[in-house]
Amino acid sequence: MIHRDIMSPQKTILVLFLVVLVGVVFVLDILPKGIAQGFACVGIKLDSSDLGTKYGMGITVRLLGLALLLPILSQLSDMRIFTYRIDKTCFALSWLFFVYIAANLEIGSVAHATPRLLLLMVLECIAIGFYEEILFRGVLLRQYIELFGNSHRRIIWAVFASSLMFSLTHMMNFRTGVSTVAVLSQVGYTFIMGVAFSALLIRTNWNLLWCGILHSIYDMVGGFGDFYVRQATTEAIASNNTPSAGAYLMNLCLFIPLLLYAVFLLRKDVSH
Repeated sequence: MIHRDIMSPQKTILVLFLVVLVGVVFVLDILPKGIAQGFACVGIKLDSSDLGTKYGMGITVRLLGLALLLPILSQLSDMRIFTYRIDKTCFALSWLFFVYIAANLEIGSVAHATPRLLLLMVLECIAIGFYEEILFRGVLLRQYIELFGNSHRRIIWAVFASSLMFSLTHMMNFRTGVSTVAVLSQVGYTFIMGVAFSALLIRTNWNLLWCGILHSIYDMVGGFGDFYVRQATTEAIASNNTPSAGAYLMNLCLFIPLLLYAVFLLRKDVSH
């Protein structure tokens, strides 16, 4: 059930703008650069290619981001809609998510990691999972519902709008040197993931805790691939065996069942 207190469109748009400005632009873009420059000023150069540095930066900026976002979330009039009790319904509705988690598991690469890197990777994935769920589902989805309206159809539009915002943030990866087709593929499947997590959040009675846990686990099982991906990428480049556009398209198509399941979850009228 959605409890909705009326907020003026102007105020809602302002909140959306501030949340995106703080939660995306500042936390995910400006803050990491500022931290790196701060270390450089004292003679320490952070190496972005080092996994330990990458994980440490990821954890730090998202914890700082949560510190900035939680006061915003606590001030929203509809904070009371969220639930945090995990029950059998959460597990039952998440069966397809578990399939994707199992399919994404790359545990074999753990041999390439040290205990320290494993711990940092797990902590970063937890930080990312909860940060993104609080930002994009906890705050942005709710604000889009405030903006669009409370009918069933308009809630679905709010789901798509917040998921599009979630996917477009991944376009920042263009600056990391990743190929255009790889970034566009990521934008595509993260949009689907955003719709799926939004649908799950709504159907589990707005259980933000469960979505944060599930998101963290999904990122975690894929995170094992970090421990050999650089070596594999180097070997692929050396052999001129980089993935083709067709391979990325096929990977994107694998997420279509999850999109269909999300639409199935949203079929129920949740506007009351």
